[in-house]
Amino acid sequence: MSEKTPEIIHSNDGTPSLAAATNFEEYLQGLGLPHEHIIASSKEREVMSKNLPSTIQGLSVQSKRDAIYLSKFVASSAIGLYDAALNYIWNEVVLSLREKVNVYGLDLFYDAAVGGDLRETYSTKEDLASIKDNTLIDTCRKLELISDLLHEKLKHILFMRNNIGASHPNVESIRTFELLGWLETCVKDVIDDRPSYAALFVQQLIVNLKNEDLVIDEVRVLQISEELNKQNTRISGNLLVTLFSIFTKKNTSQNIRGNILNLAPVVWDTSPNNKKFEIGHKLDQYGLNLDDDSLALANRFLEKCNGLNYKSEGTRSRELKSLIERLLEAHYAIDNFHHEVPPARQIRKYIVDESDILPSIEDHLIKAILICRIGNGNWYQDGVSPGAMPIYNEIIQLFNSNQVNKLIRFMSEPEIRNELNAPNCIEQTRQLLRLISIDLQEPRTQEAIEFILENLATYKSKIFNTKELKACLMFL
Repeated sequence: MSEKTPEIIHSNDGTPSLAAATNFEEYLQGLGLPHEHIIASSKEREVMSKNLPSTIQGLSVQSKRDAIYLSKFVASSAIGLYDAALNYIWNEVVLSLREKVNVYGLDLFYDAAVGGDLRETYSTKEDLASIKDNTLIDTCRKLELISDLLHEKLKHILFMRNNIGASHPNVESIRTFELLGWLETCVKDVIDDRPSYAALFVQQLIVNLKNEDLVIDEVRVLQISEELNKQNTRISGNLLVTLFSIFTKKNTSQNIRGNILNLAPVVWDTSPNNKKFEIGHKLDQYGLNLDDDSLALANRFLEKCNGLNYKSEGTRSRELKSLIERLLEAHYAIDNFHHEVPPARQIRKYIVDESDILPSIEDHLIKAILICRIGNGNWYQDGVSPGAMPIYNEIIQLFNSNQVNKLIRFMSEPEIRNELNAPNCIEQTRQLLRLISIDLQEPRTQEAIEFILENLATYKSKIFNTKELKACLMFL
């Protein structure tokens, strides 16, 4: 027995009537279009009609007022076009997140979302339309506008929207409870949600920081430091990038720059390394663009934060070579005890940890520090700059075993060895070697250090001609 063909109700002009159709599938069929598996079954739509109102009614009046795509979601769900409904609810999520970003601060968001030369092309709310959805939700997570858990949920919904929603051709179907679950996440956790306390704290801090009359004193710095130490380091990292961005802008006032410099070190100390290196690499961009004004400001910011060692390796190598040359020039010039201090201090700012001693400048650095620390043998201040000596000591104590071996080998070179005839240089060399943790060195290195300590006063510059020390040096 053949199925009964559904009755198609037509308008006065003979076309199928959507308003009069008792079933949307009938309407499609009347138009001669595919009608099977286009909309959800009547059973699925019945489940939707029973459960949808409670979710929507839970929204605040404010959230519902301008939720145009939410209305389109309801309309699509009522008809049974679930793939279109998923698209619409995602559109509402994107608009909601953009509004949160706008309230939070566009500069903060773009500093975290956009890198390199492109950053300068993003400034207005309208530019948010150029940010991809993935980047939007990833950056909102960084800024604490959404939680880690919600971030994962939204990534899943975005994946489903891209693969089974109406945004791309597909033959997949969506079940009612799946769609309702995604709707509930979007409604309760995004559309009707407000930024976290941490996000609001940073947003308000940036707003207040731009106040020309504000003065950030030590008490306020301490309060902000205590608050940042309670938060995820992502908060400090993003705040650090924004402070740097404001500080290096040419139209930033001196008062605001002064407040930023007061605040920057505590933000730096609580920030992750990736953000510090991100700032360090910005100096390369300024250099390549011949932007000397921004480069000078960036250097000033890093110096205040004791962050010169976070510059790119190439930049650090070039600048350290120049500083080492300045140090040696000062050492061999008149009044060297005073003039050695500034370049020594600058070198120390670049070398905070052992890892900051780059292979490209290692030999040059070790030899220069050795020359200056042994001194020139003069009676005044025992031949070594009193202001620079503690800096030399600190750098020597950072040397690893391989660098210690190089230091001992460099002692045998004529320009250093010949100084070992002066009593003051002998004493300074012994003090230098006592700075080294001998227990951490290789056996041959230990033997060489002990032999020099015990016999330098006797052999002086000829100590490197002894067979005992020569035997040790062969293995260093």
